[in-house]
Order: sequence, then structure tokens, then C-alpha cells
Amino acid sequence: MLRPYACLMRDPSSPKTVRVLACGERLRGDDAVGPLAAELLPAQVRSLADVLEIGQMTVESLIDVPEEVALIVVDAAVGVAVGQVVLLPLADVARRRLGAAPASSHSLPPDQVVALAEEMRRSSLRGTFVGIGGAEFGFGEGLSPAVEAALPDLVAALSGEIRRLAAG
Repeated sequence: MLRPYACLMRDPSSPKTVRVLACGERLRGDDAVGPLAAELLPAQVRSLADVLEIGQMTVESLIDVPEEVALIVVDAAVGVAVGQVVLLPLADVARRRLGAAPASSHSLPPDQVVALAEEMRRSSLRGTFVGIGGAEFGFGEGLSPAVEAALPDLVAALSGEIRRLAAG
């Protein structure tokens, strides 16, 4: 189960077909970009998904996603240029097919977290990793200049992916 304090926005009266896991620690520089992007979603887009803020992507946070719900993981990324926005199918994250990977999974590498969750679920996760290349992950508030400048692009990519997955 997800941590109870993790909820950014959840409307239990209307089941959603998309769940967004906004990964990151708000006091670790560019690692805060996932929760910040989720906060900046337009209300109309946010209403299409359950949006949860989590510190790091864990096996438990992925197992908790119902099979009929598409998943979006939004996070800072390593392995891509700073400020570059990337969209990767979760299947590619699980199989390490591309160089980009979420930065906030500290207990296990992201590919292992996704692969293990899929094995335990006995089904693949359907969805996308939406990330942005980060530069600064030390203690402190505030994004690096390149990530802050590209934050609107990350929000636009996240919004587009929520709309696409919510449409079916």
C-alpha cells in the first residue's frame, strides 16, 4: 500500500483509469521535479488521474496499481541531458532498453523495481515513465536552472500522457 501522506489529489467517488506516481524528495534539488510537475498540472488534466506523491518508486507502490489502471511515473532522470524531457514505456524501464532511468529509486535500481513488481503481480505494468534529466540532487530546495527552465515542458509531456492514457 502507498503511504497515506503520499496523496496529492485523490477523488474516491470517481474511479480513475490512470495513476500518476510523482517521485522525488522536495529537499533534494532536482529530485523535487516530479512532485512539482504534478502540482502544476491543469485541474482538468489532474481530474483524469489519481496523482500520488511518493518519495521513491518501490515495489509496493507498483504492486498497488490495479491491472485496469495505466501508470505514469514522473521523476528526475539520470542518463539523459540535463533539462531533456523523456518518455519511456515502463516495459523499457523494466528491461533497461534505453539509457534514461528514474533518479529517485534509491533502494533498488529502477529496472529491478519494475521487473520485480511485474513478477509479483504476474502481469506487466501498462504505462510510461515521464522524466527530465537532472543535475543537482544534493540537499537543498530549488531546481537547477536547466531543470527549472524545462519544467513547463515536463508538465506538458505529463499532461499529454495523462490525456492519452485516460482516452484508452
